[in-house]
Amino acid sequence: MHALSKRPEPTPASDTDTRVVRFDDADFGDVLAAIHSDTAREILLSVRTEPLTASEIADRVDTSVQNASYHLTKLADAGLVRVCDNVYSEKGCEMKCYHAVDTALLLTTE
Repeated sequence: MHALSKRPEPTPASDTDTRVVRFDDADFGDVLAAIHSDTAREILLSVRTEPLTASEIADRVDTSVQNASYHLTKLADAGLVRVCDNVYSEKGCEMKCYHAVDTALLLTTE
């Protein structure tokens, strides 16, 4: 585990913050593609309560950093996670911290 500089605080979201994505929305396909795998869903769940780096996420969901980064890119492109800050390891390497954007996601055909 890397020692990180000051950890960013997550932006609080209320329990009523729900993103509604309708079947005919342009981003419906991107959202489905981003959450299609078990690993992607585990990653999304892991960043709901606190910001994490790709290496921390990889450790939590038992995958490689490369695989976590791949899924994080897809999740970010779909607007489900965002980079909330950059932190630095003991060795001075800059790392992005990711956090979930929404507390709830509703996919609907209506």
